[in-house]
Amino acid sequence: MARVKKVMLTKVPTLKKEAKIEEAAKLLTSTENGCVVIVENGAPVGIVTELDYVRNLTSGKSLKGPVTKIMSSPVNSMTPKTKLDEALKIIDTKRYRKYPVVENNKLVGLVTKNDVVHAMSDEMKFHRNIQNAVLIIFVLFELFVFAFNTIL
Repeated sequence: MARVKKVMLTKVPTLKKEAKIEEAAKLLTSTENGCVVIVENGAPVGIVTELDYVRNLTSGKSLKGPVTKIMSSPVNSMTPKTKLDEALKIIDTKRYRKYPVVENNKLVGLVTKNDVVHAMSDEMKFHRNIQNAVLIIFVLFELFVFAFNTIL
C-alpha cells in the first residue's frame, strides 16, 4: 500500500502566526492548493483555507489583524508514513480537505483529499488490471489443458 509521502506536496505555502490576514490572502491567491499553513518553529499551528477567508468575509468580521483570527486550529495532520487507506479513513472521519504532513514535529508537506482519492483510484485500477491478467492466464491454461486432454 502506498503512503502519504508518495502523493504529498512538498512546497507548502506557510506564514508565521504573527502574519497579517492580508498576507495570507495574497499568498492564497498565488497558490494552487487553496491553503496556507501557519507555522511556529517549523510546526503547523493552524491552517487558513480559501473557505476560512470567505466565511469570515461573508460573516462581516474584520479582515484586519493577525492571521490567527481566521485560521483553523488545532491542525489535524498526517505523517509521511501514513498509508493511503488510513489517510482516507482520517479524511472521512475528520471531514477536512487539506492536511499538513508532519515529521519530527516539523512541516514536511501537505496532502489533500483529492491527492489521496486519486492515488487510491490509481492503485485500485492497477490491482484490477493484475486480477484481469491472472484471470486471462487461468483461462488460457484451462483451454490448454482441455485441448491437451482432447488430443490424448
